[in-house]
Amino acid sequence: MKDRLCDIAKKPLSQKVNRKLNICAHAGIINRDCDICGKSFTWKSQLKSHMDIHIGAKKHQCDICGKAFSAKGILGCHMNTHAGVRNHKCDICGKSFIRKGHLSVHMDMHAGTKNHKCDVCGKAFTWKSQLKSHMDVHIGAKKHQCDICGKAFSSKGILERHMDVHAGVKNHKCDICGKSFIRKGHLSVHMDMHAGKKNHKCDVCGRAFTRKEELTHHIKLHVGNKNHKCDICENSFVHKSSLNKHMDIHAGVKNHKCDICGKAFTQNRQLSLHMDMHVGMKNHKCDVCGRAFTQKGDLTHHMKVHAGIKNHKCDICGNSFVRKYSLNKHMDIHAGVKNHKCDICGEAFTQKDNLKRHTKIHAGNKNHKCDICGNSFVRKGTLNNHMDIHAGVKNHECDICGKAFTQKEYLKCHMDMHAGIKRHKCDICGKTFTQKGHLMRHMDMHACNKKQYCYVCGKALTGTANLKRHMNIQ
Repeated sequence: MKDRLCDIAKKPLSQKVNRKLNICAHAGIINRDCDICGKSFTWKSQLKSHMDIHIGAKKHQCDICGKAFSAKGILGCHMNTHAGVRNHKCDICGKSFIRKGHLSVHMDMHAGTKNHKCDVCGKAFTWKSQLKSHMDVHIGAKKHQCDICGKAFSSKGILERHMDVHAGVKNHKCDICGKSFIRKGHLSVHMDMHAGKKNHKCDVCGRAFTRKEELTHHIKLHVGNKNHKCDICENSFVHKSSLNKHMDIHAGVKNHKCDICGKAFTQNRQLSLHMDMHVGMKNHKCDVCGRAFTQKGDLTHHMKVHAGIKNHKCDICGNSFVRKYSLNKHMDIHAGVKNHKCDICGEAFTQKDNLKRHTKIHAGNKNHKCDICGNSFVRKGTLNNHMDIHAGVKNHECDICGKAFTQKEYLKCHMDMHAGIKRHKCDICGKTFTQKGHLMRHMDMHACNKKQYCYVCGKALTGTANLKRHMNIQ
């Protein structure tokens, strides 16, 4: 028997198909409606298969995995999954899909179409499945549980990202500092830190933060509920985690180490501020003089200098300081503590800055030259003091006898005489002297040398007349 062909498509017709029905199908004439959802169909067989969906009948089973489907067409699409057939390709990004419907939904993503809106918060989504997963957040449903730690999540995607934590997988690396992250979103937030972006601002005090979590924690400070108290110092904290970090201070635990210089810190925040110093980031600028600082605390202390606030006073000499740290360093002078030693000559200093200035002497860099006598100096301050000698300026006066000196060091030596302090000792006979010049003259006695020495600076001169001229300069 000769096959019957469709008059329009020129394809063979089934024995059961009426030519009239076939023409209606091509013409789009639909006369079979579903009583449940109202969807219309051309063929009675199509309506029958559709009704299986409503009653949950799944007559078409996959021979490979056993999964059952309500329609033969859906089974056919499913079989493409096993075969790896993806005939529907996106022209924009090249991604391929098994079903045409999946491609259509994917195209909505490129177009920015978000037709699925949440009735609770108003957030819109591209896919219906995304909205469904989002609704679990509102109802608190956490259907996806971690087999390792038991933690549950509202979506499968979040669970998969969580599993990377257990696996230690950190595929997202920062090109600036080398730090790696589990999630791409975490890397993006981290990059904002390098860029100095702070998009999360507090409505109460105006303080801005890089991360939303930081702002959330900060808001609790304004509420004033500090329920977590330290048993050692009785400080209270809003967050329990803050108390735990605080306890590390008492325990002396420093788990946060700098990869560059090796310095360790109690808190990660302290390490982050320290890292700014290495990269040269100075985001805190003084409005008065324009000087910039790495840390906000340094700027706060600096502003006290402009304001003349010096709350830390020395009980011995009465000198006042802006910072307590500066006072502690000053107290080392009174105590005679010299922890900063020169590696070249072994001379020790009370303060680190003094050691830095001293090392320049060994380097031989004497860039500050006197235009009168040609003497050169390492520091400009030393040159300025030297110029006072030529000018005859004697600003350093003794409070006891009224004698004035060109330099502060000379006055200090003179004051030792009034106090009876004899710092200079003879290595031969053990006799002590107030001034270095006196010791040098004494040493000449042992050596039978008749040179004259300045009692202030110890300089050797031939003859009493030369010594007198030299003393007049002083």
